Order: sequence, then C-alpha cells, then structure tokens
Amino acid sequence: MQKGKFKIGGVIAGFTLFLISLLMYVYYTYHITRSEIMQAVDNRLLNAATSVNYILGDEYHNKINETHHIDLALYQEKNKQLSEFAASLDIAYVYSMILIDNKVHFTASSYTSDDISNGQITQFLDLYAAATDINLGAFYSTEPTFEISRDQWGHFKSIFIPYVDKNGKVYLTGADITIHDLEQKLQVSVSKAAAMASFFFFIAVLVAIIYISILKRSLSTDSSTGFENHIALQYFLNKSNDHHLQLALIWVNEIEDINSFYGTDIGDLSMQSLLTHFKNSAPSQCKLYRFATNKLVILAPKGVSSERFADIIRTYNCNSPLLTDPFVYVTLCTGIATGNKSMLLENAHIAALQAKQGRHSIINFSEALHDVKAQYQYNVEMAQEVREAFDNNRIVPYFQAIVDVKTNTVIQYECLARMVTARGEILKPEAFLNVVNRSRMDGELTRTIFSQCIHRFRKTDIKWSMNITAQDMLDPNLSEYIVDELHRYPHPKNITLELLETQAIANFSEVKAFISRVKYKGVRVIIDDFGSRYSNISNVIKLEVDGIKLDGALIKQIANDKDIFLFIKHIATFTKQLGLDLVAESVENTAIVTALEQANVMLMQGNHFAPPMPHIIESTTL
Repeated sequence: MQKGKFKIGGVIAGFTLFLISLLMYVYYTYHITRSEIMQAVDNRLLNAATSVNYILGDEYHNKINETHHIDLALYQEKNKQLSEFAASLDIAYVYSMILIDNKVHFTASSYTSDDISNGQITQFLDLYAAATDINLGAFYSTEPTFEISRDQWGHFKSIFIPYVDKNGKVYLTGADITIHDLEQKLQVSVSKAAAMASFFFFIAVLVAIIYISILKRSLSTDSSTGFENHIALQYFLNKSNDHHLQLALIWVNEIEDINSFYGTDIGDLSMQSLLTHFKNSAPSQCKLYRFATNKLVILAPKGVSSERFADIIRTYNCNSPLLTDPFVYVTLCTGIATGNKSMLLENAHIAALQAKQGRHSIINFSEALHDVKAQYQYNVEMAQEVREAFDNNRIVPYFQAIVDVKTNTVIQYECLARMVTARGEILKPEAFLNVVNRSRMDGELTRTIFSQCIHRFRKTDIKWSMNITAQDMLDPNLSEYIVDELHRYPHPKNITLELLETQAIANFSEVKAFISRVKYKGVRVIIDDFGSRYSNISNVIKLEVDGIKLDGALIKQIANDKDIFLFIKHIATFTKQLGLDLVAESVENTAIVTALEQANVMLMQGNHFAPPMPHIIESTTL
C-alpha cells in the first residue's frame, strides 16, 4: 500500500513539474514573441514617420502654418507620394497634422484603394475628430509618442513625431500599423509553444539518452561540411590536458563573394573541399574545424614543428581551382599562434587580421606584434615625409572638372590636394590626410593649396573651388590671410569654398561670420557632402550659402535605390526653389548620369567626365 502511494505521489509530482515547466516555457515564448513583434512594429513606425518629413519637406508646413492653405496640385502630389511610400513599406497610413484652435487637422495623408472606393480619402485640413489626449499631447512633446487606438479607419498602433517650422509652429508626422491580428499571432505562438513543449517533454522522457547524444553531435558539427564546428573547438580546448598547442586560423577571402554569386551551397562545398584538402595534408594528430562561414581552424599539438605546421597551409595552391564545376578560386590569410591554449584563438585571430590587412598569406602572432610596431614606425616616417613635402613644395593641387550636362560645358574646377613623395609617387589625401590631421597641419594644407590656386588662376577667368574646414575659419591668422588674398584677387566671384555641414553647425556663429566676410568679397560658399549623415536643408538656409554638393555615397546608389532617387529629386526641387546650385560628385558611369538628369540634377563631377589632373585644358566644352 505504501509502495502504491509512493508511485502515485511520484506520478503527481512529475506531472506537476511538467505543467510548471510547460507554463514557464509558454509564458517565456509569449513574452519574447510579443516583445519582438512590438519592437519590429515600433521600428517600422519610427522609420515611416521620419521619412514623411523628408517627403513633404520643411517648406510644406512653413506655408501651411503661415496661410492655412496649400496648392491643391501640390497637396495631391504629396498624398500620392505618401500613399506609394506607405504601400512600399506595408504601412497602413502615413500622414502629417497641425493644431488649429486646439483641434487636430490633417495636412497630408496617404490613402488606400479601399479608401478611394469608400470615398474616405482625407482632404486638406480635414478635422480628425477621433484625436485622443495622447495625440493632442504629442504637439507639446519633444519626443516621438506612441499610442494604440481605434477610429473609423480601424484598430492601429500609431506614432507621432513633433517638428517645428521656421515660425515656431509645431506639426506632427505620423504613421499607423494595423494590429488587429496581433493577438491572433500571439495565440498561434502560444499554441505552438505548448505543443512543442509537450513534444520535447515526452521525447526527453522516452529517448533521453539517444536525444542527448544526437543533440551533442549536431551542436558540435557543421551540417554543411560534416566537420566539427566552433563549439567542438571550444569544448576541446576547455577539456584538453595539453596546455600548449598550435592553432592556425585560416581566413578564406572569397567565400562571401562566392555565396552572393553562386549561392551558399557552392560556398559550403568550397569550404568542405578546402577542409578535406587540409585533412589529407595534415598529420593525423591535427584536428580540423569549420570555425565560421569563411574561417577554418587547424589545431596541432606542440610536438608538430612550427615549420611543418606552416607547411600544411602552404600546401594549398591558390592558383589552382578549388572547384571545377563551377570554377572557383580562393586565397587564404592565415594567423598562427603557439602557446597557452586559453589565448590561442584570440592571438591567432589578431595575426589573421594583420595578414588580411597587409595582404600576407601567413603571419605568426609574434610577427603580428612586430607588424604593429612597424605600423607605428611607418606613421612616424610618413609624418616626416609629409613635413618634408610641405617644406619642399611637394603638396600640389589636382583639378577635376564640374560639368553642366545640359550645355555639355565645364563650369568650374575643384582643386584637390595631392602629395608628391621624394620618389615621385602621387599620393591621394587618404594616404596622408590622417597624418596631416594628427600633426595639426590642416591649416598649413589649406594655406598651401589656396595660395597655389590663387597664383594659378589669377590671370585667368576660370572658376575654381576648394575645400575649407571649420577649423580653418576659426584660425584667425589663416582666415585673415584668406580675406587679404581675396582682397587682392582680381575675380573673387570665380572662387567657391566648400564646407562640411556638420563642422559648420558645430561652430555656427563663427562660421557664419566668416561666410559673410568672404561673400562680401564676392566668393561663393557651398555645403559639401550633403546627405552623408543627418543633413538638414534648414541648416543650409541659415548659413546663407550658395549651393550644396551631394555626398558621393548617395550618388553611387541613385541608379539602383528608388528612395535615394526620390530624396535627391526632392532636394533638387527644393534647391531650385531657393535659387541654390546643386552639384553631384562621384559620378562614375552613364547610368548615374541618366538617373541624375531624371532627378533634375544638371551639375556633375566625377571620373565619368574627367579624373583629377595636374593641369587644366582650358576648354569649356567636353
């Protein structure tokens, strides 16, 4: 009797434990799933509402808040753009609002095909009667505001982002996502979690030993190649009684390109073939692992000589195809570390990075440290060479044409710094500018290029431009030198100074004062690299510059990225309205030229037209 009670008690205890575990698993899955879904919803809402302001533009609400009126054609165009944008992001609605007499009115809104069929398209300044206290409160907030609400259009989660126009009036941009199916998704997730928890519970009870064995093998094996993976490597290193080992981390340079071109199956087959090659070449006491997608590891006891260990890697011939169907070639960068097992992976990875950066095939960890020291020495030598280049007039300008594609003429040349080494090599700024910055020779570089350009163009009518930094403007000696040279220059209207917006805003008052001084002399000033970070067209207006130059990274993507194309087209329209010049740099091919023309950008610069040259062919026609 007592034995029967004991068995019943054990069953009840086991069942209770199962229920508790199941409920905990279900709750955890529900919580994680809900958090992931809501976080994804919030991110999509934030991105969508932020983009509304870019699509509408600052001037849109400046006009509305001044007159409570907007051109009907412009309103319809903006609503169409918002509708296309909302559809592309699978967002229910995107819109903007203003507050009139403490009541919310729409100033722009997307619409759906159902809205058109039902006659529910939002009109200009339509009253939003369903506005909540949260919606009203967003007009007085400084941060994005979220809410969940119901109205005539449905059940949504919404975001409201406040902006202030030039007159100090607040307007909101917003976005809605339908969430009526959120609970259904969560219920499905809970059901799946409960079913899976039950399945794993009974499987664990019935086949615990087999399951653990299979799980251990699957976790420690790369399923694509059949070789052990990083988990197996870490486990071996932790458990090994041999504290002194040798480890080679081999970086396969082309695997990511192979994956993107042929697909991951060919990439995995390439790694399997490479691992098989090294398995056949290495001594039997060596172990091989697929450490990551593009990395593999060879582990050997200290008894294998370092030269023999390096020879294992050298047995692979990079000039022979790794696969022949299709033909696949790969190159390797290897870092080798020897010593205490706890530091092997870290040291080998450092050495592999040094090999990759220096384009070496093999580097030992001790050699990597030597290479780092060599880099320090290189920096010292480069600093000395830069100093000598300044002293011996080997910092010179190169000239790149800026073209008006509408008339097919060169309208201006940008002067770009180059350094001529003692051996006659021509270095671009990326090779020496870091040393110039760290050596505080920025001002000297500006003075050198400016003085050479002043001398070069003094007796011509050629228009030219050059970069200038905010630090140059804040340097009283340099700024006075520039102003004095402009006073003596016969055609200051032919000079354009290019300034980074981020630097200008950080030192707004001083920079604006300098801009006013040089513009008084007739010099033009434009903002360079516009769009590279958090560019704001209102900053351009405040600085009273003459134009902007679009960042090259944007230009390179315009032919393939619709959103970037629309952004640049919007900037072109806006700058035209303001009477500002708009220049596109880094124009490399015909596709970019065509896209820029479609976006109404007609001033272009880049190697497609002409690379930077040491001399100017004084002809205005290409």
